[in-house]
Amino acid sequence: MPYFSDSYKEEGKRNFRISTRKRKSGNVAFSAKISALITLSVLASPAQASDRTPLETNQLSSWVNTKIEQEIDSYAKRQRWPDYETEIELSIPASAEHLPACPTALYISAADQQNLPVGYLRRQVECQSGSQPWKLNVTAQVRLRIPVIVAATHIRRDTKLSATMLKTQTLTLSRDEAFATRPEQVLGQRTLRRIRSGQVISPLQLQPLWLVEEGESVMIIASKNGMEASMKGEALQNGVKGEQISVRNSTSGKVIDVIVVDRGKVQTIF
Repeated sequence: MPYFSDSYKEEGKRNFRISTRKRKSGNVAFSAKISALITLSVLASPAQASDRTPLETNQLSSWVNTKIEQEIDSYAKRQRWPDYETEIELSIPASAEHLPACPTALYISAADQQNLPVGYLRRQVECQSGSQPWKLNVTAQVRLRIPVIVAATHIRRDTKLSATMLKTQTLTLSRDEAFATRPEQVLGQRTLRRIRSGQVISPLQLQPLWLVEEGESVMIIASKNGMEASMKGEALQNGVKGEQISVRNSTSGKVIDVIVVDRGKVQTIF
């Protein structure tokens, strides 16, 4: 049974503005209102306290803060983010003060479906050992200051993005909304709706890059039973990779359905 009682549901949460953090060229500068970060090994050390010793809330918040920072760093490396700064504000339930110290390493997991580690995050901290194992839900408000791609001018719907329409601007983001940090992530794609000047360019507002555009010449690849032939054609529709479109065979004039496989290249369907 988790080490909770019904009375804990009535207790409020205590907010901790834990830290601001700046990442630049691989060097990290970190400042915190808590005087020192307590590592997981110290937090979970059985030699320091018995199962019945209350959990130090400041130590717990420091550990959770560090774990969220590591999560952001990992995501930033995968997405190739430029220099950025983060501000993390944790909210720890007051019931944490009544929990016993964990005799082994704590476990943290996401308690939401959010992929981007920005905005309102929910995490579950769990002690899976001892005579009284427990779970605790923690929330974090993450603000991210980072250079992002924004519209340099008003952009109409169904417009192919060019470099002159875009600019880089450093903004503070506090919501789970997709953004781009490099022009090549959005150049050549078309807008699904109108975008205001200064508005963040979200990949979700764009149509995937067309590999074939209506009216252009394409190479039609036909393959069957190990045999392959190619012929020229004209695209009658726009298409992204893997999409089915119609093309006209330039030799026979016949219209056929094909699958877009690469830039200017389509494959027949049998």
